[in-house]
Amino acid sequence: MDQVCPEIKPKSPQELAYIEARRTAFIARFIVLRESRRTRAHRKIEQMEWSRETTAEEVAEMFRQAFIENGDNMVPVERDIRRALAHADRSLNHFIKEYASRATLNFIDALCDYERSNQLLFGEDEEPKSGGWRLAQELVREREKKRKNREP
Repeated sequence: MDQVCPEIKPKSPQELAYIEARRTAFIARFIVLRESRRTRAHRKIEQMEWSRETTAEEVAEMFRQAFIENGDNMVPVERDIRRALAHADRSLNHFIKEYASRATLNFIDALCDYERSNQLLFGEDEEPKSGGWRLAQELVREREKKRKNREP
């Protein structure tokens, strides 16, 4: 007997805003929690992309996989993922419009948003802590170079 797949119902604008806001809050907190740690998994994460409907849990799983594949100690990684997801749940009720408006579809743009937020909070002279993530400007240049190399 053939199984019938349930019809996929498109998400409402409110549902998408909630998904985007929660994902953005998770990623923003994860960036902060991991910013002073160095690992090759970060290089893989920096290149990740997702869709508007990708949930915070799905992005967390993508990040987790990068650390597993890299052979990282998962105890601190799991702690940071749990803390970032908890932050997303706590802050979402207060900042859903803000986080939804800042939603990105890739990690490089999330890092750019993080750097803009730092400038707003601390001024032009304060740079984000280096070590864990590469600077967004460097990643944007790298992405643009790759795109140009793919053009016919």
